[in-house]
Amino acid sequence: MHVTALRYQPIEGGGLGGHFALHVALGGGDTPGADLSPTELATRIHDCYEKLAITHKGPKGVLFDCRLVFDAAEDMRSLLGTLRDWGLNIILWVREETRYSWFEFANYITVFVHSPHWPNFKVSEIRYVPDPSGLLEPEVFEVNSNASLYLVPPVKSVSAKDILSFITSAKRLWGVIQPVKFTLSIDFKLE
Repeated sequence: MHVTALRYQPIEGGGLGGHFALHVALGGGDTPGADLSPTELATRIHDCYEKLAITHKGPKGVLFDCRLVFDAAEDMRSLLGTLRDWGLNIILWVREETRYSWFEFANYITVFVHSPHWPNFKVSEIRYVPDPSGLLEPEVFEVNSNASLYLVPPVKSVSAKDILSFITSAKRLWGVIQPVKFTLSIDFKLE
């Protein structure tokens, strides 16, 4: 598995927004980072929580940003199964194209949708990041009738008028996630 970042920080926006989790960014082999086996990554995650020395009894979460990962099925099943055995809450950020078998280990799944037509596999949260050419409400099938819906407008290409028009004319209730200007984080070395 190619890990590009490991940091403890608040989740940005959405239903879990503001709650802290250990963020694990997974990427393609051409991005800077470290190649770790599922066992090595699980050990790093354990060590990060040991270093943080969190005293509250609330749940501990690990957010995997998998938007650049295409499958890695066996590695992800092994890793997520281990983390679930440890009682960690598993949060996934995924792309709209494909549902993988390892999604079953997640407690919360956020899908980033870029087009109106997508497979509509079961998720907890849909974040619509529209194509700059227009705001067309994505399809939300019955399987996702209870999912939280958020519009994540591109920074410069969509006007406030367009956003308000989308929100007021949409078939469903959509929230808006604004760009984060500042975040607290603790970065952990990958070496």
